[in-house]
Amino acid sequence: MKHDFRLLKAEEIEVRVGQVMRGKATLLLYKDARCDMAILDELYDGRWQRDHKEVKGNMYAGVGVWDEELMQWIWRWDCGVESNTEKEKGEASDAFKRACVNLGIGRELYTAPLIMVDAETEPDGQRQKLKNKYQFAGCKVQSIAYGDDRKINSLVITDRNGNTIFNFGKKTTAKKSTSKAKEPAEVPSPTNTRPILPSEAQDLRTLAEKAGSEILKICNAYKVQAVEEMTSAQYEDCKRKLEYKISKKENKE
Repeated sequence: MKHDFRLLKAEEIEVRVGQVMRGKATLLLYKDARCDMAILDELYDGRWQRDHKEVKGNMYAGVGVWDEELMQWIWRWDCGVESNTEKEKGEASDAFKRACVNLGIGRELYTAPLIMVDAETEPDGQRQKLKNKYQFAGCKVQSIAYGDDRKINSLVITDRNGNTIFNFGKKTTAKKSTSKAKEPAEVPSPTNTRPILPSEAQDLRTLAEKAGSEILKICNAYKVQAVEEMTSAQYEDCKRKLEYKISKKENKE
């Protein structure tokens, strides 16, 4: 079954802080549940439904859409992560958003480049934190563009004052120019502490599914709210363990 979900618009994409390092911070792109519901309404005109259930203490959400060709409901499910505020409501909402990604809504956000920006930080035990936790409040996606492969090829993020803090891909100007704009150099970061790429996060989700491991338990083990917040060192360690688990599982079969 093919779902022709449109690509997300700039105004539908939210920005939040991911990992904080000395003098730097990563920003993550995400969508909210209202965006998912609006897109489902656009394509299915109300011919969709959602359901929730608890499995072994974890909240799962399912989204069902009506397939005219098969004449049946097609469902996609996923598990949610607890919210820092309202536990049950946040977990249910997160599960719903993940289920929508499984359908294909907003999956293009996983193709985003590493978004690393300058930040005012200070020590917080062995970690770093923002001096002003609201430094990136009001940040937004000013513009975004996609290639024919539905991958992000241009992205501009601005702060609350409209200043550009991240610019990736082609630069558009009002006047035509024969010279090509140079892509900003990637900020180097230590190999073992850089945040993982969206494609690496998706790899972990795929491996976890094959290994029969729950994403929520994996996140708890590495003390992160989502796999996207892992460092590269955590990613390599988790990947190695999951691949070993899959290997043992296949040998038994």
